[in-house]
Amino acid sequence: MRILFMNHISNGPAFNSAVAALSGFLKKHKPSINTFLLNVRGEQIGKDDNSEAVSTILSDIKRISPDIIAFSVHTPHWEQISTLISYIKSATSDLIHATIVCGGYHPTLCPEEVISHSGVDVVCIGEGERPLLELVQRLEDGKSYTDIKGLWVKKSSLLETKIIKNPLPEPENLDELPYWDREIFIESGIVPEQFSLTHIGGFPMASGRGCPYNCNFCNNSSILKIYSADGHKGKHYVRKRSVDSVIAECQFLVEKYSAQSFEFWDEMFATDPEWVKKFCEVYTQKINRPFICAIRVERADEITLQRLYDAGCKCLFMGVEVGNASYRKKYLNRGMSNEVIAKAFKRAKDIGFERFAWVMVGLPDETPEMVEETIAFLLEIKPDIIGWSLFHPLPGTYLYNYCVEKGYIKEEDFVFPYQGAPTYKVPILNQPSISKDEVISFCDKFRNLQDKGFRVNI
Repeated sequence: MRILFMNHISNGPAFNSAVAALSGFLKKHKPSINTFLLNVRGEQIGKDDNSEAVSTILSDIKRISPDIIAFSVHTPHWEQISTLISYIKSATSDLIHATIVCGGYHPTLCPEEVISHSGVDVVCIGEGERPLLELVQRLEDGKSYTDIKGLWVKKSSLLETKIIKNPLPEPENLDELPYWDREIFIESGIVPEQFSLTHIGGFPMASGRGCPYNCNFCNNSSILKIYSADGHKGKHYVRKRSVDSVIAECQFLVEKYSAQSFEFWDEMFATDPEWVKKFCEVYTQKINRPFICAIRVERADEITLQRLYDAGCKCLFMGVEVGNASYRKKYLNRGMSNEVIAKAFKRAKDIGFERFAWVMVGLPDETPEMVEETIAFLLEIKPDIIGWSLFHPLPGTYLYNYCVEKGYIKEEDFVFPYQGAPTYKVPILNQPSISKDEVISFCDKFRNLQDKGFRVNI
């Protein structure tokens, strides 16, 4: 069995943790399997299926001759991926006979949209390790796979095509999962130095899955609701690996790849003070290398911060989102006050951290005055790095539904602009409180904060 993972790359990292997790799981449980990675940049997928870039992609697929072509889909990439799937399916019959599978957070939140694509055979909702392994086994054995948990499957007959919608599988025990497969990326031509998402250049890691918070703009809260609605308790979806498991993987990466630093891609790293305490103690003794992670300002107490810093944490990612506390609470479901945020940033500075502040612009019902508040607040708390983004509602989230209800976007016409994704440069909301031109002018103001001594993603 030959599995081809298509790795869509925009201007983000070349490393895809979902692909790494799935490939590692398949290789552990089925050593005879052959997995491949094909890196595709967004700009390669245009409107012309006869373009040189598309022809090269199709030639590479033909050379690999996969039985399954798997896509891990982020919402901003779906339009380009769906176009590529159409090219694949319209290729000559002697080229590709593969089953096309789409997983990731976009198919999980929008399964009806993805399965309706004529070229998509299977949609995976939720965690994909076990469903994909079972699909591989059924295809090898020539058996039906329409009853596999976690999969939506097309079942065609002469008269009609039915969609079989299976329930979610149980969330995985994270300590039983194999390490992410980094080799599949190296074999594809991506060097470890290109794995990093952050400026410290660390090896990507994860100490858990899911986030216990319910921010109105984030797909994590939507996924949590899906698992809860499907009979799985939310607390079972939000999980941490044992400290021993995380440390063992760090040791493996040091020994195999000479890893000098790590970046934890968890939605929220420091959620459990006791876990953090044990991790920091063991990490200091056995690893003792720099790392970077995310923390909520409410959890950035002096004891936790000092433990992280003493263990080698050099930079903290903290969400600010907006400068208006009332808006933050009402619209974003983030109840922290400006005072709490300011104290967390000062506390982190006093200890010695680099501090990365996330903010957004162009939110629903936001006014120019509110954006000015955000800029003024950044000047007050003085983060070392400012990560700003232009707001785009993610389907399935509270704010997406709010924008549809208010008429700020039309659901049937909603398409992400992909110029510069994932730092979107085109406003999407049509709303009375702030015009698109005003939003664009504020984007320039955020970029220009670098003139005031901040490091800013531009």
